[in-house]
Amino acid sequence: MHPVATLFAAWAVAVGAEPSGVLPEAAVQGLYEGVLTDAQGEHKIEARVVATGAKAYKVFVRQQRAGDKVATGAKVAKVELDGKTVDRSIHFTGKAGNVAWEARHEGGKIEGACGPGTRLELTRVTRRPPTLGAKPPAGAVVLLDGKSFEEVTKPRLAKGQEQPWKSVGEDAIEVPRGGMNSKRRFASSFKLHVEFKIPLMPSARDQGRGNSGVYLPNGDEIQVLDSFGMTTYKGGGCGGLYAYKDPDTFDQFSLASLPPLQWQTFDVEYRVQTRDGSPAGKPRVTVLHNGITIHDNVELHADARAGGFHFQDHGCPVHYRNIWVLPLLNTPGP
Repeated sequence: MHPVATLFAAWAVAVGAEPSGVLPEAAVQGLYEGVLTDAQGEHKIEARVVATGAKAYKVFVRQQRAGDKVATGAKVAKVELDGKTVDRSIHFTGKAGNVAWEARHEGGKIEGACGPGTRLELTRVTRRPPTLGAKPPAGAVVLLDGKSFEEVTKPRLAKGQEQPWKSVGEDAIEVPRGGMNSKRRFASSFKLHVEFKIPLMPSARDQGRGNSGVYLPNGDEIQVLDSFGMTTYKGGGCGGLYAYKDPDTFDQFSLASLPPLQWQTFDVEYRVQTRDGSPAGKPRVTVLHNGITIHDNVELHADARAGGFHFQDHGCPVHYRNIWVLPLLNTPGP
């Protein structure tokens, strides 16, 4: 297989009129999949193109072994590149050896070469989480469906003024100032489904980049953040158990996080033991992020208790929709 080395990509980007409020980076950032063809055959390859502000980018390239599927998470050659916009093109450069890669972006595709006798072909793709749009099963409590707000509350504004819900289409709302809470309290085990969309905030960094969070009844938080090609401190990335455990797949090449502006999902199984009919010990969770298991039967930090859900406002216009919780029977403790 050809070594991954220097990538010089001239990506032609139309600089036409953009729809109101849409950043030009939205047409470039994202996930690309394709093949690198050399004398040994075809090798699957993917690239995460991450907007970093001022029309600059970082690119994370994964080169798959022949026969590997993109979703397997197999160990692969990786390279990080920097990019900047020059006139009507975007140029990416990086170094991981002596072989120069050259490519051009046009119409959502990247085509080029990375040395004599090679060909590189990549296409921008959208991955759809397998449970996106999952309907609440019988017995579920619907916290948010974009139409009724009977199961959730939000803080009042200054002087007690009522804060309106901000609908953003697609049966979704923007998280209100101060966040939102479930009216009901939950003491039992449950399954939770959450759909969220992170804004494109290319100039922001670290915790300022699309920050929110899903707080469980015991007070532990599952972090919401733009972690597409971005890293942060332990437990602070998207899907992290806040401040103490990273997702099992977490790095710049994480297969779980999708680009900003795409709908993502959390599917959580939260298990509680009881003693004398009351929650006891520490709950355990299994969390799937976009269908990928990122926590498998992990013990949480805080003790089990009756409590509500909180969806955090951290000053970023994060969108939520289709949130429901299915209560389950608790497991008797020792």
